[in-house]
Amino acid sequence: MLPERANGASVAMLAHTCYMRDPRVRREAEALAAHGLQVHVISLSEQHDRRGGDREPRHAIVNGVHVHRLPIRRRRAGALRYLYEYVMVGLLGGLTLARLRLRSKLRAVHVHNMPDLLVLAAIVPRLSGSVVILDVHDPMPELYISWKHSPASLTVRLLRMQEKVSYAFADRIISVNESMRENLQAKGVPPAKITIINNFPDESLFPISELQTSWPRNRDCLVLLYCGTVSEHYDLGLAVRAMARIANEIPVKLRILGEGNRLREVLELAATLAVDSVEHVGLVPIDQVRSEMRNADVGLSCHRAGIFGDLYFSTKIVEYLTQGLPVLSPRTHTITKYLSDDCLFYFEPGSDEALADTLRFMWQNPPEVLRRLGQARTLLPRLSWQTEKQKLVSFYSDLLTNPSLR
Repeated sequence: MLPERANGASVAMLAHTCYMRDPRVRREAEALAAHGLQVHVISLSEQHDRRGGDREPRHAIVNGVHVHRLPIRRRRAGALRYLYEYVMVGLLGGLTLARLRLRSKLRAVHVHNMPDLLVLAAIVPRLSGSVVILDVHDPMPELYISWKHSPASLTVRLLRMQEKVSYAFADRIISVNESMRENLQAKGVPPAKITIINNFPDESLFPISELQTSWPRNRDCLVLLYCGTVSEHYDLGLAVRAMARIANEIPVKLRILGEGNRLREVLELAATLAVDSVEHVGLVPIDQVRSEMRNADVGLSCHRAGIFGDLYFSTKIVEYLTQGLPVLSPRTHTITKYLSDDCLFYFEPGSDEALADTLRFMWQNPPEVLRRLGQARTLLPRLSWQTEKQKLVSFYSDLLTNPSLR
């Protein structure tokens, strides 16, 4: 528990996200609420799947967290739509933060990017003594450069400017992995201002399964599973092209759990290449994902390399491993920092030929698959949210009981 003089204090989080669908924001909010803080989260109105259902109330208490939903819905559209959402979340979120500061002892405001500039919504609480924390999930300039923007373009220069202003405004900065620590320090953020809370899975949702004794589950069909967004950063077409290469050698099927603006393109590519064993499952509730994983043979990550991809760590990779799935992943900087060649099956980023070759190797060498799964198992206890949760609670304990740490 937090010390008595911090216990019961209020913390507000602001995020351009749908709270119920954002694992990191939920994990952090619920961890603080469970340790005695009164936690308010200001977020977007929830998205609903095609089956409909009742809409969530504007205000609710979820697992001890007070959720305040703004009258803004997230829509995948052009840059103007994103700009509109960012501005409205900043304005309405700022008003909500000011109201919370006036009616309760708001000790800290914890803002999740993107955008970084959303942290300025905390101006009223900051001027009245609240600590301001910026939680950097993704580095915005690097993300936009990965979308084929020139580093010298006006957009990227503006993103670097807002990033610099935001980092200076925040009292403390939290981020998601050790590569991001290096990135922040290279941008001039003092090391003492940075805390890393790794984005690892929650064991309560993804308990470590029993180690399987044979692989694959069925030699009649090798089931690949992709969980996540299908977007520019995640080149799922790579898997489709690799499947086309081995179509006459290995009976392989790809199941896709998730949505995204590149999904139609991936499905059209499968039709063009006559790869008819691609199944789009759609969005699946988080508590059902592990069942899907346990019915597959290989967990797949297809993130791109480059200025953004090398800073990226996929939580899904660890989730796959907890459920006994061997993992295929591009060899990128941050992934290899956490998981060695003895744990994963790496392939050259962007190469469908290398991906196909790695699938062939796995298919022909089941004992090696089981050996690497066993090696990965030894690392899983330290790659869990349960470890990171204690770091988060300690961070808040120090911050709220020792003002000199601001």
